[in-house]
Amino acid sequence: MTAFEFLLALYSIVAGLGVSLLVRSVGQLIEARDRVRLYWVHTCWLLLIFVAHVVSWFGLWQFARHAPWTILQVLLLLCVPILLYLISHLAVPELETERNHDMREYYYRHAHWSQSLLLAALIISTVAQHHVLGDGGFSSRNDLMRAAVAVILVPGIIRRSASIHASQAVLLLMLVAGAVSYLTAPIG
Repeated sequence: MTAFEFLLALYSIVAGLGVSLLVRSVGQLIEARDRVRLYWVHTCWLLLIFVAHVVSWFGLWQFARHAPWTILQVLLLLCVPILLYLISHLAVPELETERNHDMREYYYRHAHWSQSLLLAALIISTVAQHHVLGDGGFSSRNDLMRAAVAVILVPGIIRRSASIHASQAVLLLMLVAGAVSYLTAPIG
């Protein structure tokens, strides 16, 4: 087993836990649908978290040919799925029986933390990419996409304005839709 395969296995475990938690939470929302008041921005956020998990996991392939690995490089890379796991944990409350849940209220209660953690994941993934691969410049499509997402996140981290968060949701969904070209590109 190569060092990359070992890292990929560990990364996959953490990322898989995050995706599993997110899917479980969506299942609970469906199950408790009579007691849950949905909020479209929160629903968009759930979709974006899922996409972030998938993109992050497949993004690891860019490191397949890297060797040797340092502990710092491994820790930087593992921070990303850990942060995404934490975001997944904050995405949906534990839905208690016999209690109504308002996802708008819940979203705004945790939006600062969720978006701050996503911004941290973006920064760490950028630093990891350039530290591990030794790229000097910040000009790849990945860098531009991460920078665009970061710029969109900052206002929502600073303010709880419904119009800001609604704008963020629309802009982030547009970025995801615009990145569909990544979906048709071969991995690795």
